[in-house]
Amino acid sequence: MKKKRFLSLLLAGLMMVTLAGCGSAASSGAQGETPAKPDAQGEASAETVQGEASGEQITIEMWYHISPDQATVLLGMIDEFQNEHPDIKVETQSVAFAEIKKQLSIGVAANQLPDVTLCDTVDNVSFAAMGAAVDITEEVEDWGELENYFEAPAQSAYYDGKYYGIPFYSNCLAIMYNKDIFDEMGLSYPTNDWTWDEFRELVAQTATDDHYGLTMSLIKSEEGTFNVLPFICQAGANWDSLDSDGAKEALAMINDFYQNGYMSKELISMTQADMCASLFATGRSAMMVAGSWLTTNIQNENPNLNYDVVLFPTNKDATSLIGGGNIMMMKDDHKEASWELMKFLSSKENSRAFCEDAGYISPREDSVAESTLWAENPILSVYTEQLAIAKPRGPHPNWPEISSAIQTAYQDVLSGTATVEEALTKAAAEIEEIK
Repeated sequence: MKKKRFLSLLLAGLMMVTLAGCGSAASSGAQGETPAKPDAQGEASAETVQGEASGEQITIEMWYHISPDQATVLLGMIDEFQNEHPDIKVETQSVAFAEIKKQLSIGVAANQLPDVTLCDTVDNVSFAAMGAAVDITEEVEDWGELENYFEAPAQSAYYDGKYYGIPFYSNCLAIMYNKDIFDEMGLSYPTNDWTWDEFRELVAQTATDDHYGLTMSLIKSEEGTFNVLPFICQAGANWDSLDSDGAKEALAMINDFYQNGYMSKELISMTQADMCASLFATGRSAMMVAGSWLTTNIQNENPNLNYDVVLFPTNKDATSLIGGGNIMMMKDDHKEASWELMKFLSSKENSRAFCEDAGYISPREDSVAESTLWAENPILSVYTEQLAIAKPRGPHPNWPEISSAIQTAYQDVLSGTATVEEALTKAAAEIEEIK
């Protein structure tokens, strides 16, 4: 499918959807008359100075999709930004995570967009390809801070030689395991240098009448792609080489686990939160493909669970895929003011403060290096190490279509409607057309 035709169909369809579900706008912050603070280069922005000279206050709007608890930290930072920039007023709007991409897409069609928004990492490039995200390459390069970021998060904001966002928070997947199950069975815990052969053996060994060997989301959604694709990448393949031997080896391994009963058959319809609640947190699974955010779920569902986390096992490598969110500029009406806000929220100190409180990993290596949390916490320290060798999903402007082809492939294999060879050959051909 050609890109222009895809984007036309997307926008036409979205125009038929009723705008719904957004929270009411909320603004906050002091409205004093002190001079604007200098930017990172030591000079107040031209727009800021102009706003002060005219006595006018610039208003910009920011959307976000994080939880209310996480938003408390974000809104506190925006209050601080407004105190330092009394000539800039920031209006904020909360949008549900499941809705924000749709609402932004509708906003593109209706020309009703926020100045700045949080977005899923996989969506940043899609909006850039639409022409909806603002090119901030010059600002990013003058800022000079992106060199302090982990490689994979930085790549998620880069498209066609330009930057269209800044990574704001990051996460990735690794393997959680139930220590009590391993102890009861007399098995040694997996270590960060384990191999696929050892992984296969432990999945089979820990699958009993009382518990499964492995849990991972195999649902037909982006969550499923997020869980399956790391194994394909570990085998030396990726989304653009699904008909390779490595991709076939990875999907065959997952299918063997599934067909042999080492994994629950219900996983084809389970989200990551669902599988954690019903299988891992209850002690019904020895291991789980999981992100660091699920530690919060476990704490709420079974705080006494005795578990730990380990890097993915190694085939060609032990890579993971990143999740998380970026800050993206959607309008350049007040580009200088919007950029000031983006820089402020993405500073080393604010990145650390937000991500530590919200349960994520900062995409900034320098923030991580100065934090005792990510270095000393036995769970988060492993995820931080995993993030350093992770890859982005894509990035590609047509990622939803690519992900859908991957989802169809693994679900067809698990349901028995196609062999591994048939499913991946078909998916590879579809993705070649999408590219």
